[in-house]
Amino acid sequence: MSTQRTTRYRRHIGLAVLATLTAVSLAACGGGSGKKSRSGGAGGSSESSEAPKNLKLGQAGPAQEITRYEKTGKFSLTPTKVVLGKPADLDELNDKKKYKDLKVAWIYVKAEHVGGSAVKEPMVMGNVSGETSAGEPATQFLLIGDLSSRPSDCLGNDGTKSLGSDDIWKKGETRTLCEPYLIPADTTLEAVTYSQGYYKEPIKWAVR
Repeated sequence: MSTQRTTRYRRHIGLAVLATLTAVSLAACGGGSGKKSRSGGAGGSSESSEAPKNLKLGQAGPAQEITRYEKTGKFSLTPTKVVLGKPADLDELNDKKKYKDLKVAWIYVKAEHVGGSAVKEPMVMGNVSGETSAGEPATQFLLIGDLSSRPSDCLGNDGTKSLGSDDIWKKGETRTLCEPYLIPADTTLEAVTYSQGYYKEPIKWAVR
């Protein structure tokens, strides 16, 4: 009886070890998990992460999907120009410590609704930023009130006033948007950027 029990025990241990090794092997190979790898599955492939190269201001980038209020539309984005302010422009905010060694960069983007659903008040500038001559990202300036140095043609969303409170973008409609960003005072803006998420390279437009 003791011999039979020993044999059964060893057989049980052997099967348990085999099952463990099989599970480890499947996990290493990506099998059985139901998830695809970042290189070619749900996380996106290396091909889809490639952004267009050598874009300049005035050239349209690839269409981007933007969702708001459960409606998704496709938008063509074209940064058109950048206007740099002076450090002294921020003095009127009466917070020299906060804005020390900074200045404002006003970024202009033309956006066109090119497909999908009509979207109410899409946040077109939500993923727009810039890259400074020091290689650092610009900081979106959440400005309360306004600056007297704001360029006269920087109207935020130029469609808002004529469309009233419900700014609904439909296919074929175009707006020009302008928003302020903060950059170090001793730098310039080398590129306007658009973030495509964690797994894709940002789109860049050279400022020249």
